[in-house]
Amino acid sequence: MKFFNKIRLASLKNKRFSNYLIYALGEIILVVLGILIALYLNNWSTNEQLVAANVDLQNRVLVQLNKDIHDLDRFQKELDSLDQVYLKTLGRDYDKSKVNDAGLISTILFDVKDLGLDQQSINWIDNAVLDNSKASESLINLSGVYKLYFKNIDDIEKIIYEKFKTNLEHLESTQPWYTELITDFKCGNDCVRYLLYSDEHKAKIASLRFLYINGYGDLVKGFYYDLIRSKKELERYML
Repeated sequence: MKFFNKIRLASLKNKRFSNYLIYALGEIILVVLGILIALYLNNWSTNEQLVAANVDLQNRVLVQLNKDIHDLDRFQKELDSLDQVYLKTLGRDYDKSKVNDAGLISTILFDVKDLGLDQQSINWIDNAVLDNSKASESLINLSGVYKLYFKNIDDIEKIIYEKFKTNLEHLESTQPWYTELITDFKCGNDCVRYLLYSDEHKAKIASLRFLYINGYGDLVKGFYYDLIRSKKELERYML
């Protein structure tokens, strides 16, 4: 009997051990499942936050795009008005409705125009954590468009500023009426004759016009149409 009792006791012990193993494995599986679910929920929450942040970024960039497109259109109109002043000074056909004769001298000597767009969109895009969506790809491309045009515009503006500076320095060193002009803002007959009718000064105005209209103007026009294209692309991919 004792022999059979020992066998039964061993069997019970083995059964308890098996039950314990099953229980332990069950707990491990539950813990692993809990960790996996927590990771999934955390990743889901993080992804939702990323999507929301990207949608917010896209909307802000779109608002800025509309503003920049409007400013570029306005600046093109300003350049067109400036072109009419240059054309009149050069003795070419011009639109009289866009020329103020009273401010003609001031315009050709001192009116330096610049676009003045800020780099808000570049900063937003470059500092954002973007997802892998087509809209994010569109934003990255847009940042590249902005950087390219800002670089080229900065270069042409420096050339134009230097041209204005050189022209004024020439007047300072060669024209006796320059002191009265720059001090009292008076342009007498000699001043008017030189600035409006001198072939030497017309040549300088022709160069300045070329830089503004053919250089700066073409850049601004390209920038305008590329931003419109970028806007349409972004709107197509937005959620």
